[in-house]
This record gives sequence, C-alpha cells and structure tokens, in this order.
Amino acid sequence: SLAELDLVEEARNIMDAMDKRGASVPIPEDVVVANELSAHARANRVPAQDVAPDDMILDIGPRTAARLANILAHAGTIVWNGPLGVFEFDQFGGGTKMVAAAIAHSPAFSIAGGGDTLAAISKYHIENQIDYNSTGGGAFLEFLEGKKLPAVEILEQRFVQ
Repeated sequence: SLAELDLVEEARNIMDAMDKRGASVPIPEDVVVANELSAHARANRVPAQDVAPDDMILDIGPRTAARLANILAHAGTIVWNGPLGVFEFDQFGGGTKMVAAAIAHSPAFSIAGGGDTLAAISKYHIENQIDYNSTGGGAFLEFLEGKKLPAVEILEQRFVQ
C-alpha cells in the first residue's frame, strides 16, 4: 500500500489536535491484505502491525469496522467521502459494507460525497438512508473546508445583485 511518508508529521499534528479536543483519529487495528488486486485474490485478515512489505492493504478488518460502526452509532453528523476498501471485489468490501450499514442505521444526519462513495451506497442499497448525496468528491471536501467554489461564488454574486 502506498504511504506518503512526507505527510507523517502532518498526520501526527492532526492526531495531537484531535487529542487536545478530547477526540481521536481511529487508526485501523486490523486490515485485509492480498498480494494482488483482482477478483480472484486471496484476502487475508491480519493485525495492522503485521502487514508484510509485499502486502497491499485492500480493506479494513472486521474489528476496525465494528469499532467504526460503534462510533457512527453515536455520531450527530456523518460526512462520508470514500469507501474503506476495494469494495468492487466482495472479499475486500466487508469494511465498506459494515460502515455503510452503520451509517444507514445511525440517527445522525449523513452526508456522502464522491463517485466511489455513491457507487458503494448503490451497491449496498442504502441510497434512501443517506440524508444528502453529492457526486462531487474533491469539490465536496473543498467546500467543507470552507474554500470558495467557482460555481457557488457566482451564485452568491448573483444573489447579492
């Protein structure tokens, strides 16, 4: 699996900031790995610390998925952008499927964005259980970050006139 080593310090800073707010960033404790990405690849569940150099992490493991489902069950708002595994292949879709079900059954207000996220929502038939679906992935995240999007900016300008 690809790792962006130049972002490790930024990740630590985010985790520290969350800790100071009394929150945390859930880190996977178990993952599903394979040596190839294909419909016929053998999925192996391993503790996250036991990922071999030639393994590809293709999903979160069941313990991690259950932990995330518990967090989602108690959330007030859920923003979902991106599946948790290569859900297109069933052996790597368990994490995404469990999280999708948890979001669908959560009393929280849920927002989902991005084409892959919407594909997972469709695959697991929870379209009507998500409060708002956005097809924009990157733009969706930029909007949540508070960045001005060109189309929104034009609409705001027209509204002011």
